[in-house]
Amino acid sequence: MGSFDGAETCELVGLYLLPQLQHLDIKVGLYRDDGLAVTNKSPQQTENIKKQMCAIFKDNGLNITIQANQKIVDFLDVTFNLHTGLHKPYKKPNHRITYIHIESNHPPSIIKNLPQGIEKRVTNNSSTAKIFEDAAIP
Repeated sequence: MGSFDGAETCELVGLYLLPQLQHLDIKVGLYRDDGLAVTNKSPQQTENIKKQMCAIFKDNGLNITIQANQKIVDFLDVTFNLHTGLHKPYKKPNHRITYIHIESNHPPSIIKNLPQGIEKRVTNNSSTAKIFEDAAIP
């Protein structure tokens, strides 16, 4: 990550690795260098799957960090709670949200639709109206 074509490289590597994970009986989602997997296996079976995943990555010359048996997970900009079935917007602690400047050279349609885009993102990342209201930007 970080190079000009880093995102494309991450996506290609992810597409190469996904078929190698199919036999593990898990549901996996990838976005660049982040991944999320879900299974209904026991904690011990999940630990065994984790070891198999690490071996697959190692066989391909890659290292991976896996946190298994989590019931609440922060993935990208959403927190998923498997106990309650709810999800809400997430941001890293001390992360300052910044948007494009109104006088930037972005096309006018981008600048005009920025508030609606932000609202849509927060709405889609909130599973209830209360969560949406709590996530409102001050």
